Amino acid sequence: MQRKTWNRIIPAVAAVAATIVAALPASAHEGHHEQMQVMQALRHLVSEPDHQIAFAALVVLAVVAGWGWRQARARK
Repeated sequence: MQRKTWNRIIPAVAAVAATIVAALPASAHEGHHEQMQVMQALRHLVSEPDHQIAFAALVVLAVVAGWGWRQARARK
């Protein structure tokens, strides 16, 4: 495949995967985040492994997107 095709496919696949993951219910632990007090919710979000993994994935995605944006901008 040509590079332009990959540059269109990869973001589309990433968007579909992110949509699917966001639509899935959280099954790693029970509990409703909206019913927690602010400090309890913050402690929960920082201490639960599934939230830590999601945050790490978000950071990786942001870094990759920023790198891709800089590469695209440098080519212009």
